[in-house]
Amino acid sequence: MKGILKSRDAGIAALIALATLLLYALTLAPDIVDGDGGEFQFAAWNFAFAHPTGYPLYLLLGGMFQHLLSFVSTPAYWLNFFTALTAALAVAILYLTLHSLTASRGAAIVAAVAFALTRQFWHDAGAAEVYALHIFFVALLLALALRWQVEPSAEKFAWFCFTLGLALTHHRSIILWLPAFALFFVLTTRTRRYATTGHHVLRNALLFLAPLLLYLYIPLRAPASPYFALTLAPDQNFFLYDHSLNGFIDYVLGTVFQTELRFDAVSVARLAAFPQMLIEQFNWYGIGLGVAGLIAMVWRKDNGRLALFLGGAGTNLLFAAVYHIGDIASYYLPIYFVFTIFIGVGLAGALQGAQDIARHSSLVTRRVPLIGVLFAFAILPLNQLATNFSFADRNNETNARGAWLRYLDTPVPRDAILISNDRDEMMPLWYLQYVENRRRDVVGLFPLITRAPAHANVGRLIDRALGHGRAVYLIKPMPGIETKFWLGQEGKLIRVVGRAGDTPPQNESQAMLADKIAVRGYDAVRDQNVLRVAIYWQARVKLTDDYTAFAHLLDARGQKIAQGNDHVVGGDYYPSRGWEVGEILRDEHGMFLPPNIAPGIYRLVVGMYNAERELLGEAVDIGAVQIRQ
Repeated sequence: MKGILKSRDAGIAALIALATLLLYALTLAPDIVDGDGGEFQFAAWNFAFAHPTGYPLYLLLGGMFQHLLSFVSTPAYWLNFFTALTAALAVAILYLTLHSLTASRGAAIVAAVAFALTRQFWHDAGAAEVYALHIFFVALLLALALRWQVEPSAEKFAWFCFTLGLALTHHRSIILWLPAFALFFVLTTRTRRYATTGHHVLRNALLFLAPLLLYLYIPLRAPASPYFALTLAPDQNFFLYDHSLNGFIDYVLGTVFQTELRFDAVSVARLAAFPQMLIEQFNWYGIGLGVAGLIAMVWRKDNGRLALFLGGAGTNLLFAAVYHIGDIASYYLPIYFVFTIFIGVGLAGALQGAQDIARHSSLVTRRVPLIGVLFAFAILPLNQLATNFSFADRNNETNARGAWLRYLDTPVPRDAILISNDRDEMMPLWYLQYVENRRRDVVGLFPLITRAPAHANVGRLIDRALGHGRAVYLIKPMPGIETKFWLGQEGKLIRVVGRAGDTPPQNESQAMLADKIAVRGYDAVRDQNVLRVAIYWQARVKLTDDYTAFAHLLDARGQKIAQGNDHVVGGDYYPSRGWEVGEILRDEHGMFLPPNIAPGIYRLVVGMYNAERELLGEAVDIGAVQIRQ
């Protein structure tokens, strides 16, 4: 009988995985995506390397999956599908775990489906990403730990150690679970007799460490990757991976991201916003069931499991609060996974309560509580399906390929350099280059492509690109960059013609703002009722604020008769904190002149202030402007 039940549960788990995979396939991104997903799509195909911390297991498995099925569709699609497959398997494991915890198939099915329909997990399952496989390992490790609790054995713990090591070769955040697992095993062994030996300890240590050899994939494959070195000139390459021992250690440890770890006002805001995020995943009905399940486990004094679930969720919540990266929403997935377990416990309790009521009811009313609970069961996943579908549906994500094909349709000269301020936007080009072999001659660059100072921001990056005599293009408008460079539109791209500061001003100036910014001069041209003024700024020291500039035109009595629109010099793309000491920027202002302005000599006064509207020294008179009739 026990074997039949296990076989039935395995069948149900398989059906849940298949149904989940079919749903995800319907909402799957069909082609290239931007961001990390786009990077993984070409990195896995080439068995190359991706950004730190490397994700070697995902790249190996995903690359094999791509090559196995690429004759049917594109490698981009199949890595998207592989991600959906790992997500569906995680949902199946969740069902098995919930059934073992609750002994209720109905509650386990509904809760597992509820997790599958959470908006963030569903969305992340829709394109190439690492988070679905990470949740697969979270689910598998929890299942192994809970199985060990029921039937402790050296073999089960050995499997747990091996799986933990394998999970660590995928996503480093599995480390956040170590305190919770340690506490769980300590609390569990106190209540059960479990003997271990030095032999077991050594074997388990080796089983944990052996999968970490997969990280050797990175130094072995990095030099063979097509983007290991990018060439800007025949005698000048720069390398995207530091092929040294220190470089490998920094890469695996992700030291480049250490500056993103801090507790600040954003962290507090994230913690305050978490309840609302939870509601968005499960709706109020799911929240109620989850809270009920948590209370039930506390009431039963299920301390070992509570330590495991709450400990793991707590460390992940704190990390998500202090880690300041763009895709932080995906770091909440382990917390949603744990909350789903509480939902399953709450559903099982509701079903058991209804059954107890039914036993003491008349024949006529006996079915009423059960029907009510079954109806309530359906509310949670149906509501999620209705509210989360539009957010999770990625079937229309086809813009990445189309946008880059339009860029490449522009007659771009051979060996041109294409620049974006955003790494995510550049990844589809790299896919077209390194998977489909389109325009391998052009180089796509973005800020922070390496940690070299020349790549610190888009202004410095363009500066470096111009120094090699190759045609340089921006893939989109970047307001503020025109303060540093002369630009010209060419098709869908923007050509960088040269440095604006290389052209001397019509009128020189020796004015200074607080000994920090020099005014090297200005141009002034009247265009009917608009006076177009260009001010030449030069940073004399490294600036720590982004400054807003103003320009006023004064008459002989010192009265203001016109002014330009105050604006942040350099806009969003090259504000003053990014300026290099000594470089000259050309900043344009348009002043609307009064219709009755008298001919004569007027004075031009300029200045700057920061975000708190604190002046950078005093405004300075930089010269005269002659207004003719």
